[in-house]
Amino acid sequence: MTTFIQKHWKKIVLSLCALFWSGCSDDSTSEPSNEPVACELQQLCPAYGIIYNCDGVKTTSRPENAENCTQELPSCTKEYICEDGMVCKESSVDDIKKYDCKEGTFIMPTDKITATYSESEFNSRYYVKDKP
Repeated sequence: MTTFIQKHWKKIVLSLCALFWSGCSDDSTSEPSNEPVACELQQLCPAYGIIYNCDGVKTTSRPENAENCTQELPSCTKEYICEDGMVCKESSVDDIKKYDCKEGTFIMPTDKITATYSESEFNSRYYVKDKP
């Protein structure tokens, strides 16, 4: 065994140096990527239903006196599934969009939101990739 080490010690040392060198990285000077992350839009629309808006009160059941009521179709829910593992739901109040994001999926209404973005913040972090 010692003759093997004596004969090949240069190759062994070179291999060990290469192994240790490959484990070293210079991440201390690298900056995090500011590139937007790709997301896929999944639009969830109800198959049926009408919302009755009667003097500002919204209901799904047809009122007896519908003279002062307008009919609206339920809106679609836009959900963005992003490549960084985040799932974001778009909502709008008074034409101002916001995006509630969390890791994983929105299965239960009690799922914890990890971030909320304005439209400009969302657009700086994410982009919607085209479907093939």
